Amino acid sequence: MKQMPVLWLLLAALVSPVAQAQIETQQADVRVIIDISGSMKQNDPENLRRPALELLINMIPAGSKAGVWTFGQYVNMLVPHRVVDDQWRKDATAKVAQVNSVGLFTNIGGALERAAKDGGKPEPGFKTNIILLTDGMVDVSRDPAENAKEWRRIVDLVLPSLKGEQVKIHTVALSDNADQELMNALSLGTDGIAAVANNASELTKIFMRALAQSAPADEVALDENKFLVDSSIEEFTALIFRAVPDQQTQLLSPDQKFYQADTKDPYIAWYRASDHDLVTIKQPIEGEWLVRADLDPDSKITIVSNLKLLVKPMVNNLFEGEQAELQFLLQDTGKTLSDARFLRLLNIEAELTQGDQSLWREKLSDALPPGNGIYRRRLDQFNSEGQYLLRLKVDGKSFSREFTHNFAVRPPFRVARERQDNGDQLISVSANGQTLDKTRTVVVAKVREPGGRSSIQPLVLTPTDNWELLLSPDRDGDYEVDLRISAVDTEGGKFDHHPDPVKFQHPEGGDPFAQKTPVVEPTPEPTVEPEPEPEPEPEVAEAPAPEADTGQTKKWLLYGALAFGNLLVLGLAYFAWRAVMGGKKVIEDDDIEDESLDAEIEAELSEAPKLEDLAEEAPAMSMEDTPAVDLESESAAEDLASASEAPTEPAPEFTLDDLAPGKDADDEPSEGEEKT
Repeated sequence: MKQMPVLWLLLAALVSPVAQAQIETQQADVRVIIDISGSMKQNDPENLRRPALELLINMIPAGSKAGVWTFGQYVNMLVPHRVVDDQWRKDATAKVAQVNSVGLFTNIGGALERAAKDGGKPEPGFKTNIILLTDGMVDVSRDPAENAKEWRRIVDLVLPSLKGEQVKIHTVALSDNADQELMNALSLGTDGIAAVANNASELTKIFMRALAQSAPADEVALDENKFLVDSSIEEFTALIFRAVPDQQTQLLSPDQKFYQADTKDPYIAWYRASDHDLVTIKQPIEGEWLVRADLDPDSKITIVSNLKLLVKPMVNNLFEGEQAELQFLLQDTGKTLSDARFLRLLNIEAELTQGDQSLWREKLSDALPPGNGIYRRRLDQFNSEGQYLLRLKVDGKSFSREFTHNFAVRPPFRVARERQDNGDQLISVSANGQTLDKTRTVVVAKVREPGGRSSIQPLVLTPTDNWELLLSPDRDGDYEVDLRISAVDTEGGKFDHHPDPVKFQHPEGGDPFAQKTPVVEPTPEPTVEPEPEPEPEPEVAEAPAPEADTGQTKKWLLYGALAFGNLLVLGLAYFAWRAVMGGKKVIEDDDIEDESLDAEIEAELSEAPKLEDLAEEAPAMSMEDTPAVDLESESAAEDLASASEAPTEPAPEFTLDDLAPGKDADDEPSEGEEKT
């Protein structure tokens, strides 16, 4: 079926004897771990793991190493780990039917260790990648404490061990209920990919993406359903994702012959699945081939050839603003093509896209050919969160090669909000990476409430390595949580991060029957705001009657006594409030500028005493029995003057519970409010 090669007789003469610069190449060692726990009956009722695994098995390049393990409570080797060839693929495909959902637990840590042990330590010349498919949480016991202990063992022992051996872990979650903290720790900690598959099509494509990162294969460009086969290509595999699932796919060869799923030909292997075709043709005829089908953009043509486009391995994950470097060369039978006369004949283009937007496109062949044959280009367009695709095309007129690579760009931290069943709001912050010293990193929040007040509250580091803050909204309206992160990495480097504010409404979604608390604009002169609801009039001990007693005089004396007592209590409350500022600081919006927030937070956190240390030092007083007084009124001023001579009642006893986090010193605790 194949014509005699003629291109390489010419290319052999163009290999410079001094151009031996090489980009290191390694064979792939792919270890696939499949979850078969009982929960898969709900999350994968049609067992879509089977066709996805079968496609993966048939796409792993020959000469690589591969093995498959399944796990529930126990871990079993489904497909032996060895060199991939036709017999391995045949044996592996026969075992796919044994993937089920009968496991009792989800022993993720044991599965990772077993795959590492059975496959052996990474060998020179091979790069090891683990593809982990699961739908659940760490679950090795009915005792939550044992599961928490196992979670920490995976993160603190298993992950560093695998990372130390340069193993990359790609995590594929089959459910949003999967432990995303653990999945991200495993994948981002080893520069693997992390993805969630919501259906069969997504699962198949994520598997292919993970395989592309684990075992890159040579590709030819597929443009407008056409691709070019040159004389160096010994075999090609067409992975055709059909945009119309029921459509019949056909291939038209350069000699105008049609091939389809039922074609009988010893050189053709055709597998048709529900949403894709996998076609392998050995010794294909040279020339332009045509695919007759409505193609999904993820379709591609991989090849086996001595003429290779070699690209230096690139990172999978970046932080916003970071850069990546593209380095590549052409190689023929292991030697770099560096002759300028040949390289000037090539048309080399690269493009970086994010979604449908092209961020950068350049014709790299317009520049002078590199003397050693290695092209270099720095990529610095990763300025926002999202998925990026790099596509590199080399057109040599009589041949073509293509390389694609996906980047995931994230901020250093991810923020989530979850409404609890009781109406509370849980704010959580997680690090996108494993280079952070979490014990030295501080996360604080400035919470703006509907009534115009703001408070600064610290987030607490949890046993699963994220920071959390539980808010209990007690006023109807809009809330905004402004987070500030003072981060320290494992090498002592420091940086600050200010994510976008978290906004929510209480009640959630807006209750048409709920009345929002009116927003009070700040005024230059501080005044005592009236309570939203009238407080019951407190009981006041009778003062000794003056010599000349009238009803008006009694009233003035009473007001004066209350006003003086109120001022006394407010003064004591202020000093107590300052003493416990380590837990929380209450501020008015017009008393602080955003630019000074970081410095004030840092000062408060570093200088504030602990609440338990203040338990015996704080003044004993309570705000509950003190009514508000309008200090601006003329009568109040007179009452205050009169009360200076009248005996006053001792300030009520005060406890630290009255200064619970989330409350102002002059606020009454709402009914049912949690106190700390």
